[in-house]
Amino acid sequence: MIREIKFRGKRVNNGEWVYGYLRMCTDGSCYIATEVERNVLRYVKGKPSYVFTRIEYEVDPKTVGQYTGMEDKGENKIIEGDLYRSDSGYIFEVVYLESEACFIGVPVKEYESWVFLEDVVGMERVGNKWDNPELLEVLGND
Repeated sequence: MIREIKFRGKRVNNGEWVYGYLRMCTDGSCYIATEVERNVLRYVKGKPSYVFTRIEYEVDPKTVGQYTGMEDKGENKIIEGDLYRSDSGYIFEVVYLESEACFIGVPVKEYESWVFLEDVVGMERVGNKWDNPELLEVLGND
């Protein structure tokens, strides 16, 4: 199974989220390119000749999260940094676990154990750690 590799990040100039393909630069700047647009440039021997364009936006590197390749029960793409609430009220953050090379749900409270991404799929999406930092505190986890 081939997974779609896409990213999300907050634009530097206006704080809006942008989704697409990640491009990092050597100076520490970070850009996300939106979907490639295909337009007919001209016709050669009756066949269209296409030009491909893309728009890149500079994003805050701290806000960049990768799409996990899965969707939640609300059909939202699950992206690194998203926050989900379990039926028992615990908040989990979607993170990439480098040692295991997989995405998991990490609990906001230390005494709860992490969960597989497949478990996050059935949870309620409540936001992300940048737009909803208050959820990283104690909400629902006492």
